[in-house]
Amino acid sequence: MQRKPVDPHRPDPPRQWGADRRSAPHPLTPPPVSEGRIARGRLAIVLTIAVWACYIAYTVFEQFVVGKASEPKLVVEAIVYMLVVTALMGSAMAYLITRIGFFYRSRSHHRAPRIALDPFLAGSTPSVTVLVPSYQEDERVVRTTLLSAALQEYPGLRVVLLIDDPQKPKTRAARDLLLSARALPGAIEAELAVPFTRVQTAYERFEAGLGGGVATIEDMRDLAAEYQFAVGWLYGLGRRQEMVDHTDVFFVEHIVNRLAGDLGAISEALERGAAEEAVLPVERIVQLYRRLMAIFDASVTGFERKRYVSLSAEPNKAMNLNSYIGLMGGSYQEVSTPMGIALVSAGAGRAEVTIPNPDYVLTLDADSVLLPEYCLRLVHLMEQGAYAQCAVTQTPYSAFPGAATRLERISGATTDIQHIVHQGMTHYDATFWVGANAVLRKKALDDICEAAYEGDWEIKRYIQDRTVIEDTESTIDLGVRGWTLYNYPERLAYSATPPDFGSLCIQRQRWANGGLLILSRLKDQVRARSARGQKNRFGELFLRVNYMASIFWSSICLVVMLAYPFNADLLNPVLLLVSVPYFMMMAADLRYVGYKRMDILRIYGFNLILLPVNLSGSFASMLQLLTGEKSQFKRTPKVRNRTTAATTYLLAPLALIALCTWTVVRDVQLGQWSNLVFAVVNLVLASYAMIAFVGLGNTVVDLLTHLKGWLYRPVQPKRARTAATAAKPVPAGHAEGRAMAGAIGDWASVLHYGAEGNSPGMVAVRSSQAAAASRRGARAPQVSGSFEEYTFFTVFQPIFELESGEVAGYEALTRFADGSSPDQGLADARAQGRHIDLDAALVRAAMASAASLPEGTWLAVNVSAGLLRRPRELEQLVAESDRPIVLEIDGAEPEDLTDLPGGVRIAVDDAGAGYDSLARMESLKPAFLKLGRHSLAGVETEGARRASIRSLVEFARENGCTVIAEGIESASQRDALAACGVPLGQGFYLGKPVPVERALADAATR
Repeated sequence: MQRKPVDPHRPDPPRQWGADRRSAPHPLTPPPVSEGRIARGRLAIVLTIAVWACYIAYTVFEQFVVGKASEPKLVVEAIVYMLVVTALMGSAMAYLITRIGFFYRSRSHHRAPRIALDPFLAGSTPSVTVLVPSYQEDERVVRTTLLSAALQEYPGLRVVLLIDDPQKPKTRAARDLLLSARALPGAIEAELAVPFTRVQTAYERFEAGLGGGVATIEDMRDLAAEYQFAVGWLYGLGRRQEMVDHTDVFFVEHIVNRLAGDLGAISEALERGAAEEAVLPVERIVQLYRRLMAIFDASVTGFERKRYVSLSAEPNKAMNLNSYIGLMGGSYQEVSTPMGIALVSAGAGRAEVTIPNPDYVLTLDADSVLLPEYCLRLVHLMEQGAYAQCAVTQTPYSAFPGAATRLERISGATTDIQHIVHQGMTHYDATFWVGANAVLRKKALDDICEAAYEGDWEIKRYIQDRTVIEDTESTIDLGVRGWTLYNYPERLAYSATPPDFGSLCIQRQRWANGGLLILSRLKDQVRARSARGQKNRFGELFLRVNYMASIFWSSICLVVMLAYPFNADLLNPVLLLVSVPYFMMMAADLRYVGYKRMDILRIYGFNLILLPVNLSGSFASMLQLLTGEKSQFKRTPKVRNRTTAATTYLLAPLALIALCTWTVVRDVQLGQWSNLVFAVVNLVLASYAMIAFVGLGNTVVDLLTHLKGWLYRPVQPKRARTAATAAKPVPAGHAEGRAMAGAIGDWASVLHYGAEGNSPGMVAVRSSQAAAASRRGARAPQVSGSFEEYTFFTVFQPIFELESGEVAGYEALTRFADGSSPDQGLADARAQGRHIDLDAALVRAAMASAASLPEGTWLAVNVSAGLLRRPRELEQLVAESDRPIVLEIDGAEPEDLTDLPGGVRIAVDDAGAGYDSLARMESLKPAFLKLGRHSLAGVETEGARRASIRSLVEFARENGCTVIAEGIESASQRDALAACGVPLGQGFYLGKPVPVERALADAATR
């Protein structure tokens, strides 16, 4: 795929005041933590517990012993308020505890040196498949993610883009996204093949030249040259990157260029060693060659589960992953059915798709990137004996530095704080799988696999999709089976943060949905662990419960404290000390990860305006618990423009600000000064958050947009049914006058499929003798091999005008329902003497199915020489068509074409050589000449090939013939052929063979 060159002088995108000024990523390993900081963290825990205990004891004494709670209402208020304070304190304690665990882990972690990793690379490494689920992502975003996966320092990676875009795009933009996603894997693989092929050739040359088994100084210099070439190639890759925002800057500077810098350092070291006449051992040179090859050794492919009726179509990321994982280790073929294309297990020699069964599966979101050592370090860890029961290893992702908006910066700050939390949870064996990136042991996935059936198709679930936080539930599934999870204590993964409030709300609402449903399953893990004789630690259970439910209870408690006017006796100034240690420690941690201490106040305001979002997700969990219906999976939009926020998420924060204002006025009137401080803080920070993170202008625009949509709902006019959308009836005279096979919807098809299962284009063929006998009332002769075995489905491939991009016609192709090839079906029919009947049935089915194709297009059908020699039958067949017919012939002689029906045009294939094609064109006088793939090979790079095609096009034009190029598979091929004057073309790049319904949908989007 050709990409636009990057303008190095392109101006920086506009940045808001308060945007992220960081430019460097986080250190790979956390900075050292002092004893004083750990001591302060412990003191914060002790102080929080002590103040909470004192407040609870004092309140119980005052309210129930002294008797201030003299009324039932006051008793309930006191109990509720103490529960609220306890719940908030519990969440604060969870954070304070996990940060201590993070400190312990960061101090004990020692990074494995390259000398320990390179021998692992040089040996027999486990196989890894990288899965990148994608749904209507921007091409630039997906390309960056795929490159970061493909450039992993790991040999033999299989990178698979799981394209989940709709197969029938409704808009041109959606169609462009789908086409670009399909083209990306091949383009990236072709890019990587250049450096890999060169390094592989150099390595083979080195091995062949090892005469006495000893390396030489020249070998070192050759190796240095290969490293230097890789450095230049990587810098060139960075220069070709389209620079749009800070994520692109990060990818180029801190992944591509940093990898180039590392390789450059090795090249320089090798040159210096050679200059000093020092020669490395052969084993070490082999390791360095293997490392260099591993960087570029990746196959990149795409897969679309929605193409197949045999795979789940559930609209969520979990089932996108499950569909592909369930195919691993099998060989399959595509079979056309009345419902669509199915992917079924293939017999010997019939496999069209083979999917290896890897040792590890690496999942990576399409908006995330990995540093080059991610896969190597995590797989190396999981191959150690101590981690044999580890099912998931990951590095919780960090936020990209340099965000251009305030919202993105503060949201990124919460992401980086969560990194600390997740790393700390591993210290207490409470790790949760965070789905943005992870290395999964395939054996563990097989252990938790569940199979169900949708119709006749088996659907496998490795990752549960009962909730929209599928990775959290899978954590419990793995724990029940005795598997563990581990957070690698380094920052090796980065993920994008939604850039606007609307898309952020969608993401956070999804995060808040599901924890309550999964919480009940924690008891299954407790019981399973007890049955295995393992202890259930309180710290692990406490942190797991807090992780799954704290969003709910914290949001409820905060709303209660803000909205309800509690008894003034419950408001004690000492209560503020419960939260002070929590906020002080988080402020210190923000500073530790590169932010400002005062950002703690911005985060508090940020969480205030997200209260309705979190509550919405929690209530969705409760609704699912009551109804049993799964919540809708809402994907986070990845757009350059702003996403409109829901009305509720705008009005609720405004209502909160109004409530705080009323509370301030009331507290001033009543003299409740302690509560006044709390109300003023919430009022100021919530107002700041709405202005800074949402924007007053954006709020007004979004509300007016929703109001307009509510008041004005345009009615779509009903489309009148036209002849183009209804099948054209077959003239009775022709249908009754001939003993032909295969009418659509006749009794044979109904018996084969049933009345409801019969679909346009699916035909059951019976012999002409049987058809004629049925009309005469006579008994058909008993012939073995009933033609009901030949059931087929017609698909159409568009033929485009290369200059304008318009569809000129369609070629009708046949797909047999049993999975056999059309050639095999025709050969079987020929062996029984029925090939002409079957050939005629194929033509009739194609013409009947094509009745609804766009007007003004012609239809090309393949016919045999035998049918050409029956001109009367062929004439009656052609008369049933409502559009111009082109007959594609193979093996016909000039005398076979003398009695063709009027208005019919002929298309022939090129003979494979220049003179033979010209002679064939001159003798048969066809209207079209079709250039096959062999004639197009190298047309984009070979000048001689283009000159030959130009001559052929000119000769064809002089003889009244039009050239059609078949098998166009890339934009470069299309452009080269158009430059040669080829007027028409078809191929998978332009449009694949699809059923008539999809052909109509594709035509509507053009």
